[in-house]
Amino acid sequence: MPRAHIARRTAAVLIAGLLFVSGCSSIPTVGPVGTATANAGGNSLTNQLNYSPPGPPEGAGPQEIIEGFIRAGVGAAEDYSVAREYLTPELTASWVPNERVVIYGADPNIVPLPEPNAFQIQLEVVGSVNAKGIRTVSAPGTTETIQVRLVEQDGQWRINGIPNGVMISDVTFPTVFRAHNLYFYSSTYRYWVPDTRWFVQRSGMAASVVNAMLAGPAPYLEGAVTSAFPVETKLARDAVPVVSGVATVDFSAEVLEDSTDLNRQQMELQLQQNLRQLNNVNSVEMTVNQRAVDLGPESSELLPVQADPSVGDTQVGVLGKELVFFRDRQAKGIENLPDVSEYGPRDPAVSVDLSTIAFLSGDRSTLLVTGPDKDVAQVATGSGLSGPSIDPEGWIWSAAEAGQGSRLIAVGPNLAASTQAGLTPSWLADMRVRELRISRDGARALLVVEQDGASRVLVAGVVRSSDGTPQTLTTPLELWTTEPVSTAVWAGENRVAALQRGQDDALTPVVLDPAEDNRELADWEGSFGISGGDGPEDIFLQTGEAVYKKLGNGWIREIDGIRDPSFPG
Repeated sequence: MPRAHIARRTAAVLIAGLLFVSGCSSIPTVGPVGTATANAGGNSLTNQLNYSPPGPPEGAGPQEIIEGFIRAGVGAAEDYSVAREYLTPELTASWVPNERVVIYGADPNIVPLPEPNAFQIQLEVVGSVNAKGIRTVSAPGTTETIQVRLVEQDGQWRINGIPNGVMISDVTFPTVFRAHNLYFYSSTYRYWVPDTRWFVQRSGMAASVVNAMLAGPAPYLEGAVTSAFPVETKLARDAVPVVSGVATVDFSAEVLEDSTDLNRQQMELQLQQNLRQLNNVNSVEMTVNQRAVDLGPESSELLPVQADPSVGDTQVGVLGKELVFFRDRQAKGIENLPDVSEYGPRDPAVSVDLSTIAFLSGDRSTLLVTGPDKDVAQVATGSGLSGPSIDPEGWIWSAAEAGQGSRLIAVGPNLAASTQAGLTPSWLADMRVRELRISRDGARALLVVEQDGASRVLVAGVVRSSDGTPQTLTTPLELWTTEPVSTAVWAGENRVAALQRGQDDALTPVVLDPAEDNRELADWEGSFGISGGDGPEDIFLQTGEAVYKKLGNGWIREIDGIRDPSFPG
């Protein structure tokens, strides 16, 4: 059967909801789909990529029409006007290009089918972006086939049946799309929680960002974060003009119904946080029916909101059988800390203010808490406890084996048994938690789990009650890795540093970031632990003899003898 082969560096394929999927299933990762933008910066026309794919040639045959339609997927201008030229007028009226963007690897094949004027596009899929801008990474070997029908009208072939959406090669995708973090409030309104989305570079970026923010967070963050804007809030018109660096965001009057000064001030702050990332926006003005909104006097309840909170440069670790702080290549004993040597401490965690330290006993059966001028308190027991994590609200987290799965433990700041929370999300029933780390904003949990003999790296939202007590974890997002992962930690507001097992069981450090492809770092022989601070260079490896710090793509010896290093959190 003859096939048409399309060069991947120039082709972009259109796709839709009627996909027939074969091969490995797709695994959600951090990211969004929808409007493609080649610069996370935004509206500036000087930064836009001007793709001008050609329209259908006169007298082109069916396969040539399909090939041209695929290539036209890179041209988002005027709502994909060139791609629409390849469709019949009837299909043009209903086709939704932004419903899905499929990212393919190998060159697609176009295969004629036995039915008249019917074809099949065969694709190797490496990922996709949905209508909300959320990106999904596909497992290696994932394939899809797209059914296409054509009809001859007035002597010209046109497509009259193909799914909604477009496709683009993995080579072209990074130049057409760019990641942009949306931000929502944490449940305490004290932190900005990032939600990475992907947009096409074109004019109107500011409106795309605001519309995506108003539509709400990604599914894995629902219930864990909040927005200042009421549900169903819409722009008065689908545009956010930017003039002299000022973005004017116009709403209909409904957004202000029953709103307080505090509500409106929180709305404006959220708009500023979301739009100031664009390179042509310096400030934001919120209007209703094109009239400036009166924000009122600054509310005494308006809290300062932190983005990407720092964890500082001090780590906690174990030296011999004692807990120590270390930074700048020097270890320092912790003043007024009780002797913990009898417990054989391991896997310590420390609060951001360095006042509370949690650790496990040597056999991983007991979770203990102490600190300067504090007695040692046993707060939880269990089998195979994971190393503790302390969230910004002071809750101390761990996970214990429970039957075939795990149960999560959260101990309140006062360490009382009455404030302990036991969390057993249903999706965790057949998973063993090997690592549990709460993000610096307290709204997300990073987990490394084992399921059916394979490891998975997951990020779930932390749902809390009004008093801050953890209630459950949302259905998680999965971060795709090419090899099994043994451990993972936060290394920034959205960045994760992990160790994945490669050839000969050697562990390779890798950085997982929803805004870019996974990035492997140089191996270091004998490494088995990892810790992450504020920036991309604040990553440390542990071996049996020493701790090493990242330097470029290499590693430099930082300090000898320290075990289980950990930044606050």
